[in-house]
Amino acid sequence: MAGETVNSMFWNKVEEIPDRPALSSREGDGWKTLTWRDYGDAVKETALGLISLGVEPKQTVAILSANRPEWHIADVGGFTAGATTVPVYVTNSPPQVAYILEHSEARVAFVENEDQLLKIEKERDGLPNLQNVVIFDGAASADGFVLTMDELRAKGRALAEEQPDLYGSRWKAVEPEDTITIVYTSGTTGPPKGAMLSHKNVVFTVASLYDRMPEPMNEGRRVSFLPLSHIAERDTSHFLGIYCGLHVYFAESLDTLARDLAEVKPTVLFAVPRVWEKFYAGIQAKLAALPDEQRQMAEMAVGGAKMAVEARQAGQEVPEELQQRLQMADQMLFAPVRAALGLDQALSLVSGAAPINPDIIKFFHGIGLPIAEVYGQTEDCGPTSLNPREKIKIGTVGPPLDGVEVRIADDGEVLVRGDNVFQGYFKNTEATEEMLEGGWMHSGDVGELDEDGYLTITDRKKDLIITAAGKNIAPQELENRLKYHPLVSQAVVIGDRRKFLSALITLDPEALAKFAADQGLGDLSFAELKDHPAVQEQIAGAVEAVNAEFSRAEQLKKWTVLDRDFLQEEDEITPTLKVRRRAIVEKYADAIEGMYAD
Repeated sequence: MAGETVNSMFWNKVEEIPDRPALSSREGDGWKTLTWRDYGDAVKETALGLISLGVEPKQTVAILSANRPEWHIADVGGFTAGATTVPVYVTNSPPQVAYILEHSEARVAFVENEDQLLKIEKERDGLPNLQNVVIFDGAASADGFVLTMDELRAKGRALAEEQPDLYGSRWKAVEPEDTITIVYTSGTTGPPKGAMLSHKNVVFTVASLYDRMPEPMNEGRRVSFLPLSHIAERDTSHFLGIYCGLHVYFAESLDTLARDLAEVKPTVLFAVPRVWEKFYAGIQAKLAALPDEQRQMAEMAVGGAKMAVEARQAGQEVPEELQQRLQMADQMLFAPVRAALGLDQALSLVSGAAPINPDIIKFFHGIGLPIAEVYGQTEDCGPTSLNPREKIKIGTVGPPLDGVEVRIADDGEVLVRGDNVFQGYFKNTEATEEMLEGGWMHSGDVGELDEDGYLTITDRKKDLIITAAGKNIAPQELENRLKYHPLVSQAVVIGDRRKFLSALITLDPEALAKFAADQGLGDLSFAELKDHPAVQEQIAGAVEAVNAEFSRAEQLKKWTVLDRDFLQEEDEITPTLKVRRRAIVEKYADAIEGMYAD
C-alpha cells in the first residue's frame, strides 16, 4: 500500500468491479442502487464541477448532510479534485456551522436541503471564503450562489468534453502526505479543533482494520446510520467501502434501523454503546413478555450462555452437558433472535466511541453475537486498538492494530504512535505540539496494557474525580453500571473535591413508557412518572446494586433523576451520544448543589 492514495484506491476499485452494487438508498418499499461504475461517473462529474467553480488543490470543501449516496459522492469528488473535505454535523447550530466553515476556509459547501442551507444563509456575511453552495434536495438561487447537484455535475460533464485529461491529471497529482480531510472534533469541552488526516493516514488505517476484521473482498454489506461526520462511521462504511468494495445501504434514520438491518443483513456492524444497549433492552423486554414457562426456559438458557462465556473468557472448558443444552437453546431461541436483529450473517460486530457495560457484551456473546470493542479517536484516524474476532477479551479494547505502537505514560495516559496518527490541528500549532509531544499522540485517556498486549481504558485523564478525602475515582465504570438498568438512559457521576459521590440520572423514555404501562401508570406524564415511588424504587435499587460492587469511597450517596434525557440540541451530548460532562455540570449546578446542601 506504500505510496497509494485514497484516490487511486477508489479508481482501482471502480475498474475492478464496475457492475457490482456500491451505494443503495431507500426508495419506496425498496432500494435504489448505484453500481461502482455509476459511483465513479458521479464522482468524476462532481470533481470536475468543483474545478469549474474554481476549486484549487488543497482548498477546502465542506459537507453538511445526513448519510446518503451524495455524501460519499461529494466527499470523493472533493478529494479526487485535489481538495480537502470538511464534514459538518447536521445537528450543529448556525453559529457552529459558520465557525467550521470560516475556520476551515471552505470554498464550496455541499448541503442536504433547505434547512441546512438556511444555517449558512443566516451566517453568510461572516463567510467571505465561501463562494458557492451545492444543494442535494432544493433549488438553485437566482444569484448563482446556490447550485443544485445536477447543475454541478452538468458543469463537470461540460468541462470533461473541453479538457478530457484534466480530471486524471488532477487526482493523480495528489500525494500520500496530502491532507484528505479536516475532521472537527465534536468535543466534550471547548470549541472544536480541526484534525488534519492525510491520504496516508486513511490508507494505512483501512488496511489495518481489514486485516483485523477480514471479510470476503467485494462482497461485504454495511448499513450506514451513524453520522458520517464522525470518523468511525466514515472509516467503517465509507473508506473501508472503497478499500474492499462494500455495498453500503443508507438507513433512513435510527428509527428505521431495525427494519433496515433485517433487510440488509450486514456482514459487519459498528455501533456506539447506546445502540447496543437499545438492542439489549428490546430483547429483554420481549423475553419478559413471554408466557411464564417459556420465559423461565429463556432465562435459564441465557444464564447458561453467560456461564459458558465466562468460562471461555477464563480459559476454561465448557462442560459437555452445558454445551449440549446451549446447542438446543441456540436452535430454539438464540438463532431466531439473531435473525430478527438482521445479524445472522454478520461476521464482525463492533462497539466503540464510548465505554460499554461488560455484562451487555457477555449477553451478546452468549447468544452468538460476539461484540468486539474498538478504541481510538479522530486524531489517529479512528482506531488505535481492536479486539480480534476469534480472541475477544471482554472488558478490553483489544491489542493495538498492526503497525501501531501504544505505551502507557508514568501518569497512566495512553500514548500512540503509527501511520494512523494525524498531521496536527488546522491553524493551531500550540494544540498540535501539546497533542504530539515527544513524537507520541497523547490520547487524554488513562489505560493499562495486560501481559497479552490488550489495552483497557479506565477513564478520561481529565474526568478523574478526586474527592475531598483525596481518593482518585474513575466515574465511567460507575456510570456504565448504572446504565445497565433498563430505565436508566444516562448517568453523570459528580464528586470532584466533594465529600461524597452523587449522580445525575436520566430516564429512557421508551423503557419508562413500557414500565408505566406494566404498572398501570400509563396515564401519567413523564414528570409525574419520574417522581413516582415505583420509579424511584427502581432507581434506588439500581444504585444499591452498583454500590454493592464498589468500595465505600466509590459508592453513590445521593442522586437526582432529571426531568428529561440529555439532548444534542442542548449541547448536553455529542453526536456519538457521549455526555458533555462540563456542560452538564454547569447546566445542572443547582441540582448538584442541592445534593450537597445538607
